[in-house]
Amino acid sequence: MTSIKIKNIVFALVLCFILTGALVCNQQVRNFRKALPAENLRAEALMVNPNLLKILSGEFKGLLADYLLLKASVFRGGAWTMTDDDWRAMSMLFEQSLVLDPFFFQTGYYTQGILVWHKNTQAKAIELLEFHAKNRDWDWEPMFYVGFDYFYFLKNYDMAAQYMLESAKLPGAPPIVATLGARSAQRSGQTLTSMAMLNLLLERTENETDKRIFEKRLQAYLGIYKIEQALGEYVRRYNHYPNFLDDLIKTGILNHLPINPFGPNYLYDPITGQVFFDEMN
Repeated sequence: MTSIKIKNIVFALVLCFILTGALVCNQQVRNFRKALPAENLRAEALMVNPNLLKILSGEFKGLLADYLLLKASVFRGGAWTMTDDDWRAMSMLFEQSLVLDPFFFQTGYYTQGILVWHKNTQAKAIELLEFHAKNRDWDWEPMFYVGFDYFYFLKNYDMAAQYMLESAKLPGAPPIVATLGARSAQRSGQTLTSMAMLNLLLERTENETDKRIFEKRLQAYLGIYKIEQALGEYVRRYNHYPNFLDDLIKTGILNHLPINPFGPNYLYDPITGQVFFDEMN
């Protein structure tokens, strides 16, 4: 028992020492930061047109692109707070770096990881990522980033589907990219596109578990397609969407509703007429 008590006391002392050291170091960093000159506390960018900068930098454009990216990344990593001017400067640094070297993966990576999450620079970030994806047309990731941003930030499911489905066709793209593309396509009313992509996945995959997942999703989208066709007929007859999917049976348009493999029932929005197999599809 005495040995255990001694160990606990030693552990507590070591823990207190570590925490005290961390607090002291944190305070020192804050003090050093306060002592920095003003230009090091704010992001700075030379407000020069990126294309002009590309001409002026000549054969050193790759090196300059790396420097600008490093400058933006280091500032963001050490900044406690950022003003709107900081974000504008960061946006310019990323744009200049991408124009100087549109093939460098890390620039797109940091644009996605930093710039796109700030509301005021979101549109510019997506524009830059589209430019990056166009140049790295062999790489699935930049195109996927753009698709994700259209889906998550802009709620533009049509554009999200286009980018994600194109990304899914590129070498090395994981199956989840095509799955998300299919979800986006169905959200934008392109259920047949979703089914076509899942069929393509079934043909390409050799993993039995993945095959079962894709087959289940394909069955779910097939059910959605049948319901969508029935809804179209209902609207042609009555000029409005039904309040409930059961109305399709009551009016004789369907004998029964398709079975949702993800159960228990398909989700339906009577305002938009959209049908989903789960909350997130």
